[in-house]
Amino acid sequence: MLVKDRQKQADIVTKRLSEHYPDAKVHLDYKNAFQLLISTILAAQCRDVLVNKVMGPLYKEKYKTPQDILKAGEAKFRDDIKLINFFANKARLVIGCCKALIENFGGKVPSTMPELVSLPGVGRKSASVILGNIFGVKDVIIVDTHVIRVGGRLGLTDQTVGDKIEKEYKKLIPPDKQFRFSVELSEHGRVICDARYPKCPVCFLNDICPSAYIVMPERKKKDASKSR
Repeated sequence: MLVKDRQKQADIVTKRLSEHYPDAKVHLDYKNAFQLLISTILAAQCRDVLVNKVMGPLYKEKYKTPQDILKAGEAKFRDDIKLINFFANKARLVIGCCKALIENFGGKVPSTMPELVSLPGVGRKSASVILGNIFGVKDVIIVDTHVIRVGGRLGLTDQTVGDKIEKEYKKLIPPDKQFRFSVELSEHGRVICDARYPKCPVCFLNDICPSAYIVMPERKKKDASKSR
C-alpha cells in the first residue's frame, strides 16, 4: 500500500535498505584518504570501475602523495589518466587540489566540509564521500546519480538538484543514519532500481513505491481490492 506521509515513507525505506544492504560501500578502490580524494574527483561523470582500473596501478607505482603528482606535472598526469572521461579538465583540477593540500593543509586531506569544498574539484558530494568513508562522519548525504533517481522514484523528494535534495534528506533521515542511508540507496540504484530497466517485480520496496505502481499495474489493482 502506498504511503502518503513522506516522513513515514522515509522511515520505512531507511529500515528496509539497512536490512538488505548492510555491507554496501563506496565502489571506488582506495587505501587512504588521498587516494579516495583523487579518485572521487576523477569519478565525476565517469564509471567507478574505469577510475579503479586506471588509478590502481598509478597509486601503487607513481602517485602516492600530492607531491608525486605535482612533481610529474599536469601534462604527464593528464596523459596517465587519458582513458578517464574529461581527463584534461580533471587533470587541471587534481593539480589544483594537490597544490591546495600542500599549501593549506600540510599535504593532508582535511576532515571538515568547509575545508574539503575549498579544494579544487571537490563539491559537497565528494566531500561527503570523504567524510563518511575516511572520517566516520554519519550526518552526511552523498547525493550521486543513483540517490537522485531512486529517491525521486520512491517519492522521497521532488527536487532534482543535489544541494536541494541533500537538504530534504537532512530533514527526513536521522543524523546518525544519513551516511548509511545514502550509500544503501545508491546501492539499490545499482542493483535493482536501474536507470533504464528497473527490476520492480523483485524490488523489496515495490509495495510502497509510486513508480512501481506505474510499471506494475497489477500491484495497484491488488491494493485496491484490499481496501474494499
